Amino acid sequence: MTETTTAPATGSPEELLITFFDPVNRPDPYPVLHAMRQASPFHAMDGALLVLGRHKDVETVLRSPAASADRSRSKILSTDAVESRKEVMTFLDPPDHTRLRGLVTQAFTPRMVQSLEGRIREIVDDLVDQVARAGSPVDIPSVFSYPVPVRVICEMLGVPAEDHKIFGTWSTVLGRALDPLMAANRTPEIDKEDTETRAAFYQYFRDLIASGGGRGDGLLARLVQAEEEGDRLSEKELLATLALLVMAGHETTANLISHGILTLLRHPDQLALLREDPGLAFSAVEEILRFEPSVQILHRMAKDPIALDGFEVPAGMDVLLLAAAANRDPEVFEDPDRFDITRAADRRLDHLSFSSGVHRCLGANLGKLEAALALQAFFSRVEDPQVVNGSVEYRPHVILRGPERMRVAFSGVR
Repeated sequence: MTETTTAPATGSPEELLITFFDPVNRPDPYPVLHAMRQASPFHAMDGALLVLGRHKDVETVLRSPAASADRSRSKILSTDAVESRKEVMTFLDPPDHTRLRGLVTQAFTPRMVQSLEGRIREIVDDLVDQVARAGSPVDIPSVFSYPVPVRVICEMLGVPAEDHKIFGTWSTVLGRALDPLMAANRTPEIDKEDTETRAAFYQYFRDLIASGGGRGDGLLARLVQAEEEGDRLSEKELLATLALLVMAGHETTANLISHGILTLLRHPDQLALLREDPGLAFSAVEEILRFEPSVQILHRMAKDPIALDGFEVPAGMDVLLLAAAANRDPEVFEDPDRFDITRAADRRLDHLSFSSGVHRCLGANLGKLEAALALQAFFSRVEDPQVVNGSVEYRPHVILRGPERMRVAFSGVR
């Protein structure tokens, strides 16, 4: 097992939060997260924001009916970001959230996800072939990690193959616009690009549905049918749900695959275990989700007071939940800064990378299956892969963290 030492950062809690938001710390945010977890709970933004980093506090808020996903009164999100997502289920509370989620859940049941395994294997094998054609060294995010989930979710929605690439670009823009106002990469230009991208996305699906793309028995057809029934799904809700499925089904899984390859290459002892037993891929994915989560932070509003261990979250408070810090809480995980793909081999990991409670990611099983099959295909066929020194560059995104570029050299592809 490889030990990773995470030395705490220094500074006041609010200074640590500012440091965390600085894109320069995206390659390794864990020293700052470690220090913020130790300092939590603490207030920022002149008392308008409460930051929580301990696993038990984060999970309690996520499961509390008093924690609201409706962020229309938030002080840390832009008005444009909130306004454009009023119909998105991740911004809604029950009963509206329950109604929308119920319409989509059928496509992500364990049985439905398992039925996609054969097709996902074909996709990842085809993309390993593309790695071979690209030659050494290859940029993993653009050639392998990002195309996997784009192809899967686009095929589920009936999007023609020639349009898959633009969907990858759109989902990246939409994910970036979710970052809080205090993030260093937030600008009015980003909000403008988000608005324009969302409009283009919506118009694309209006045109696709008008041309017959919503017929048949696929996911898009079921959602269109619900919209046509009137009182179950409005057009705005339909389009917002489609945008969420593409963004959430793409960006997070792509980052999971990239981080899986990167982390295993950085821990050759763990990679050797996976090669000896490819079945460990599913356990490895759980550990990667804990160790390098794609979703670093979550956000809720306290619509009523929330009682935690030793203190109370007042009603009306913005609550920032440091999911990535909670995932390395030593109160829950033994030696939390150690990467160990056997950690989840015989039990479920209590990581919060898919949130918790009513808003737990409904595509979690699909994302884990895609990542596990991608890692199996890549490491069983790509010979002698090595990360090129200095080639890993991270996107500036705060909430959704992942490599933008990552070159891997190899000697051949089986």
